[in-house]
Amino acid sequence: MRLVTADDNFPLGGDADHEQASVWVEMLDREIDEVSAAIEKTEQKALAEHRVGAVDRARRFDAEVERLGAQLRELHRMRRNLTHRFS
Repeated sequence: MRLVTADDNFPLGGDADHEQASVWVEMLDREIDEVSAAIEKTEQKALAEHRVGAVDRARRFDAEVERLGAQLRELHRMRRNLTHRFS
């Protein structure tokens, strides 16, 4: 008996695998929606701070937008890989 490792190019099959993948995709979709909403809200806060000349506070919000953007890109990458693997 040979163990299958994560590095093996082993075709995944079975309904259980696809059901689990669909659960993960749904979770990722929800998290993508939440992070996207957080980006929009934080961008609005940054813009409001820029308008009143509160540059330091605006920069903190801008940095948060960058961090959230990186998180969003990672979530999309994970979703794309999962979808590709089980399609």
